[in-house]
This record gives sequence, structure tokens and C-alpha cells, in this order.
Amino acid sequence: YHCPDFHAAMAVMYIEEPLPVIVVLHNAEYQGAISTQNMGKHEAKHFGDIFNLPPERIIQETFIEGKFCMLKPVVDFAREHQEGYGICAVSRNYALEASQKHSVLWGLPEVRGIENCMPESERLVAIDSADEDAYAKSRAVAKRFIQEKFGLTQDPDARLFVFLGRWVKQKGVDYIADVTEWMLRTYKNAQLVMIGPVGDSYGSYARAKFDRLKRSGRFEGSLFVHADFLEVPRELKLACDFCLMPSRDEPFGYVDIEFAWFGAAIVGSLRGGLGKLPGFYFQILNADSSEHMQTALRKSISAAMKAKPETLAAMSASARASTFPVTGWQREVMGIYQLTLSKFYSQASVVPEPRTPRGPFSARGSISARSQRGSQLSDDRHGCLPAGDEFLHQEASEAEMQALVDAKLASCNPRCAADIIEEVEWERELSQEKSCLTRALGKKVLGAPVLDWITCLSYISGPLVAALAMGHAELRDELAAAVEWPCAEAAALLAWTLCACVAPPNLLMAVALLARVLPLSLPFFDAPAWFVALVLGVVGSSDYLFLYYSFMGSSVGDVSRLAIRTGFIMALRKQWEPLHALLTQNPHFVESSLEMYGAPLLLVILPAFAMLQAPKLYRVFRVPGFSLSWVRKLRFLMLFGAATVLEAFAQTSDAAILAMRQMQPFDLQSSHTYCLLLAVAAALPMLLLGHILRRFPSYAVVVVKAFACWSLPATVLQCWAQVEVDRAQNLVRGLDALIFASVVVGALAVYAAAVAVLATVGSRWRFVSYACIVGILSHLARASSFVIVGAVFGEDIFNSAASYTWPAQLARRMLLVAIPACGSALLFRLLAFFYFEKEATGMLNTQMNRDLVRLAGIGKPKAARAKAACADNTSARELSLPKLERGAARFAGGAAQNRISGSTNCSSSQSASPTATDKQIVSWV
Repeated sequence: YHCPDFHAAMAVMYIEEPLPVIVVLHNAEYQGAISTQNMGKHEAKHFGDIFNLPPERIIQETFIEGKFCMLKPVVDFAREHQEGYGICAVSRNYALEASQKHSVLWGLPEVRGIENCMPESERLVAIDSADEDAYAKSRAVAKRFIQEKFGLTQDPDARLFVFLGRWVKQKGVDYIADVTEWMLRTYKNAQLVMIGPVGDSYGSYARAKFDRLKRSGRFEGSLFVHADFLEVPRELKLACDFCLMPSRDEPFGYVDIEFAWFGAAIVGSLRGGLGKLPGFYFQILNADSSEHMQTALRKSISAAMKAKPETLAAMSASARASTFPVTGWQREVMGIYQLTLSKFYSQASVVPEPRTPRGPFSARGSISARSQRGSQLSDDRHGCLPAGDEFLHQEASEAEMQALVDAKLASCNPRCAADIIEEVEWERELSQEKSCLTRALGKKVLGAPVLDWITCLSYISGPLVAALAMGHAELRDELAAAVEWPCAEAAALLAWTLCACVAPPNLLMAVALLARVLPLSLPFFDAPAWFVALVLGVVGSSDYLFLYYSFMGSSVGDVSRLAIRTGFIMALRKQWEPLHALLTQNPHFVESSLEMYGAPLLLVILPAFAMLQAPKLYRVFRVPGFSLSWVRKLRFLMLFGAATVLEAFAQTSDAAILAMRQMQPFDLQSSHTYCLLLAVAAALPMLLLGHILRRFPSYAVVVVKAFACWSLPATVLQCWAQVEVDRAQNLVRGLDALIFASVVVGALAVYAAAVAVLATVGSRWRFVSYACIVGILSHLARASSFVIVGAVFGEDIFNSAASYTWPAQLARRMLLVAIPACGSALLFRLLAFFYFEKEATGMLNTQMNRDLVRLAGIGKPKAARAKAACADNTSARELSLPKLERGAARFAGGAAQNRISGSTNCSSSQSASPTATDKQIVSWV
């Protein structure tokens, strides 16, 4: 069974006897998925009626991460009957990207790339491609014809850019709209033709931007826009100098071949099937950032405009000589057929008995009965589906979204499409709310709804609740605080996360807020230490809920912005720890603060009331499930999670820093001011880092990797500073400088680590599972650290701290505890460093992309680039890796690499000389 993408993927749910299956993914982005709401039993019942299947099978075989997915059944079928083989995509690089990006494909042994073919009937045959003079004359005539037809300035030296295709998000048409004004203003000899139908709200955004440019009258004769279907003359492809393809995703790409066969170079992104023809490509380092994509596209356009005519001529010759034969595609299809058959029958030999239907069906009669029921239903209702209330939350139709975007653009000029579409979708959600208070809570302030900021404040203020409770003199039991408390947190965290799978988010967060009343009341009466530890553990672990659901109203647009915001609140909460230590060690200060308990109670009751009035988004998206099966695919998260847990074993050292600073001979005049300054010193660099990540998204990856993976743990720095300090009091300033510096480094590392995790995990629900399991293990590690210290040193290190004469004595012991844990954690982070670029969802830096970069000679001197770009056939074969044998790109003028045989034909173009290559025939940005 040759399954053409997701459309027919559910067919395997109806067969009773297994048969070999292959699936060819033409666009893995779609998958037949419905994610308007979290799918449960209620939705499964309706889907069962639609597809004539039991709800149990719908849940088991089509639901993944809370959404309905039509592709999942056939992927699971391949896993069960073919050892996971038989899943394919239409290009090799796109297969690598799809297997890395889409969780439904994780765990498969491979996603096979089958390079599409291109019929020779599309090639320019009226002109002898070998006759460069005849080709140049024909191209000049075609350009003059197109300029006259589309109202462009008659200029034979003008460089014509063309975009031809659907105006949708996937094609990156909004990026073209964003850079057009800059391009036509900067390069006076540039001309742009935009043709194609608007397909979604991103296309509407592009159309509105182009309409605004046309109305301005500034680019008359340089810009032609037709946002609809148009039968274009054949001369357009021949006249085109550059074909624009800044796609976010491109499974294979036929348009680039159509234009390349007429001699055009490609200007676009190195994604999926792009990069197979000569052009000016940019490597995507942060696909979630519109600023990065716009900047990269500008640089590619600049490189194209600055290219010399002889360079473009060499690229044109190479493009026209490229081939994509049908026979090679047929051989590849036969190869996957043979592989699938061998895997299927080897599996069948192990389990020879016939397959019985999965799910509740146990006999053929069950399916027949079900089918009869479906037939009766169809007869009774004349082919209509079961009537009743709509069971799916209805998103805006494309027509409605286009109208809303057009209306919004009439009153503003946004910096990118993601911003305005996020705003439009959110305003539409709020317009359906009946309560004025709910709409007020959804009003955006500083780019996020008010309720999102309330959720963040609830998360950040969590340690304050514990600090006020633990500050009471009767509650300062070391065993309860050091061991019982984190153990209670670990158990309660699992319970809260499981509750998040069944309870609405807003109700669960309201319960968590109201639960804070219990620890806040502890100082008013005497309670056993174990009870205090239990209460603090249960209530403290509920803070994770606010992290799970943070910025839910801001997750539609730029994902990098969500990661930066969430990382900031995680790091900011970390800076409460010095204040926490201050309150727990100053009970008199706590008792004097009891008069202020009205404010904390207001911070509990008012946010809880706000949660009960939350917009619908916060009421329907429960956590779809708790699963860690995907972790094995993301090695960065495995290593980084292990490092986080190992660092928790150094908790004893971290907690002793403030105590040591107050020991003799140091005289800490005001511990309150000291802790406050520590928090401020850490907050300011975090604000600066957040600004850098937003302002320079192209360098965000480098910055995040540096701080997250290469920062020395702050605990080690602090303990080492204590060890090195002399007994003289005049070194206090130097000691404080080291402590403050370590706090800053630690805060930045926490911030960067949070951003790196969110950038890699790729899903809020996978982040929930990751945060839960890492949190549980970290709490248990914290408890173990105190037990280990007691076992190693034979004493309670905190209760005996006063017996040490000098801080350095205590610090040496703390350092001995911190070094093994933090050293191991640092090693794991260094290992994780090498997987971040490969697994971050915003990059999709596949092995083929890295091979292409090496083949292009990025960062090498001109002589090395000339060699890497194939000065002769031998050098090309030496530099091409096996994964490149079918031609992921042509790097040299006249080096038309055969897609099927893997041969590189440099002899077909006389201009393919080292000199031409030395002038950077293919530009990488």
C-alpha cells in the first residue's frame, strides 16, 4: 500500500490482515492534525462517529500530545509490522528535518528521503543552452517583454527578482514584504514581481504591505504585484535573474527548478529541499525570530545584487545543465519497496498468525456490525454526519483571518507578520468572552495579557511564602528543612502534574494560590516540624503550575520571545533565594513583618479570583498526558537534565554561603541590604541578556550556548572565594566582589539554560513532562546532599558551623561537597553543547546542511573556497560526502551535479574555472 501523505493514512485502521505499507510525506507540517483544543474522551466519541471507529481506538491510535493526528496510525503501523521502516519524504534533507522536528516520527530508525523528479518537458528547449550568445539574446528579449507587460522600467541591466507561488506562511512571503521597501530603496536597479494567490493570514499581511507600497508611488516601475492566480507568460522564467524562495519549510521545491532550468539563480533559505541549485542561500539560525529571518534575507539579496555578471553567467549555465530524471526516482521508490517488503516479511515470519483487528474488535463480525450501523446512519440522514452541537473549538477561517488582518493593517504598521497575527487571534478570542473582567484580564500590557503577568508574579513570589513560614523560630528544624521538605516537594510535584492532566488550568492555579494561606498561617501557631515540612513541600511544588502555564496568551507568535520571557522569570525567581535565606535566619524580622500579612493575603486571594475569571484559553488546555518517551530523541535535554540534577547535590554548599559571610572576622552590617543587592546585581545582567537575545537574534544561539553550557557553577565560585580569602578583615571587599560576580554568572547561566531547554523541547506539554521529572529528581538530590554531608563528615554541618574558627575552614568542606557534583554537572553540560544546534527546533541544523556549509567553504580563504566549490571533477568527488551524492547543492559555475548518479559534471560549462569559483559563485549568508 503506497500511502500518499496523511490524507489516506487512517486506512490502516480498517484493514484486518496486515500488508506492507510505505508513506511519502509531501508536507509533514500538516499531518491532518487538529489542535484547537486538547482532545479527550468527549472528542474521541465524535471522531468515532465520523470515522466509524470505536472511541478507544481513536484515543489510542490518533491522539498525540493532546491533538488529533491522521498521520499517527500509519506511523504506528510501520513500527509494529515493519520495524519502523517505510516512512519517506520527498527530499533527503527534508526527511532529516522532519524526523528531527515532528514528534510523531521520533523513534523511527529512519525517514527515507526520495528525491523528486522533474519532467524534461519543463526545460527550456527552444534555445540551445550550449550557445551562450543565443541564450543571452533570448533572455534580453524576454526581459524587455516582461518589463513592458508588467509596467516595469525598461532597463536591460536591471536585476529582476520573481516570487511565483502561494502566498502562505510556509513560503515566507511575509519576509519578502518586510524587506521589499529596503531592497528597492537600496538597489535602484532591482525590480520585483510578486504573483500568486493569498492562502492564509500571512499572505494577507504581505498583500496589505505591498498595496501600501504601491499606493505610496515611490517604486513605480520597480514593483509589480498580482495577489491572485495569473497565467504567466513563459518569458517570465527566462527573464528572471533571481527566484525568491525564503521558505520556512520546503519539502522539495519545484519552482526553483522551473526557474533554474531557464537560467535563474535562487535567493532563499537553506531549508528542506532547497539548496539543490546554484543560488544565494542563508542558513537559518533562529527560525522562530522574524528579525533574524529578515536580516538573513537582506544579506542574501545584497550578495545577489553585488554578484558580478560573469559569476551569474556561470551559475546560470550550471542551473540549466542540472537534471532530475524520472528513472532515478523510480529506482529509489523500488528500493524503499524492497526494503519495506523485507522488513515486513521478516517480522511476519516471527509472528506468522494472521493479524486480528486492534482495539476492542476481536472478530470480523464486529467491524461488519459497526459498518452496518454506519450505513444505517448514512441512509437515515441522507449522507450527512451526525447532527448536534459543534464539538470542536472553531478557529477563525482563513477568509475571516484575512479580513481581520487587513482591517488591523489599515490602522498600524507592524514590524512583522507574527506580531499582528498574534494580536488579531488574541483579540478574536477575547471578543467571544462575555465578562468585562475576563476581557480586562486578557488585555495586553508590555506584549502579554494581564493574566500572564499575574501568573508570572505568582510563580516568582512562591519562595516568599516559604520564607515567611520558615522564619518562625519554632520551625527551624534542620532535618525537616533539609530532608523532609524536598522529599515532600518531590512527591507533591508528581501529584500536581497528574492533576494538571485532568483539571482545567485556571481552576488548578486558583487552588494552588488559595493553598498558600496554609503556610502563611503557620507562624501563628505551633506545629510539628514534619507537618511544616509537609505543608511547605506540597504548597511549594504547586509553583510549577504557574511555570507550566506561563505566557499562554503570548504563545501564538514568535516562539523565541516566549522562551526569553519564560527563562527570565525562572532566573528571576532564583534570585529570591538570598532573601529566602535572610528571612529564615532572622525570625525577629519575620515576627515584625506579621503586621504586613494583609499584603501577602491580597497577593493570594486577588490572583486566585483572577484565575477563576480567566479567558477560555486558560480553561480548556489541560496537560494532554505525562510521557517521557520522546526524551531519548533529544540528547541535549537528557544531558542537560542530568547536569541540573547533579548540581542539586551541591545544595548544602549553596545554602551555607550567607552563613559563612556573617562569620568572624567578617562583619556584615546589614544582611537585608546585602541580600537585596545580590538580587539586584543578578537582575540587571539578566535584563541586559534578554535585550541582547531580542535585539540580535542571529547571535542568540551563540550567546545561549555559551552561558548555558560553559558557565562554571556559581556554587563552586562562591566556595572557592571563601577558601582563598585571608583571615584579615581588609579583604572583605574582594570577597564580596567575587561573591557578587558568581551570583551574576549563576543567574545568567540559569537564564540561558531555561531558554536553551525551551528552544529544544519544542512543545509546552513536553516541557511539562521534562520540568516535572527533572524537578522531582532535583528535590530528591537536595535531600540526599544533606544526608551525604552528614555521613561523610560525621556531623551536622550547619549546627556545628559556629565551632569553626575561620570561614575558610567551613568553606573547604563546602568546596569538597560542591566539586564532585558541580564538576560532573559541568561535564554533562559540555557534552550537551554539541547537541544543541542539532536539536533546537528553531535551527534544524541537519547533517546535510553542515556538509553543505563545509563544501561551500564557509570561513575559508578564497583559495580554499575555490577548491571546495569544485574546480574540477576530482576535487568535487573528494569533498562530497556520501550523503551529498545525490546533489544537495551546486556550488560551482557549470558544476551540475546529477541527482541520481551522484556524478558532478564540471565539463559542461567552459566558465567553470577556478577564477569564477573564486568569486563566490554560491554565496552563503
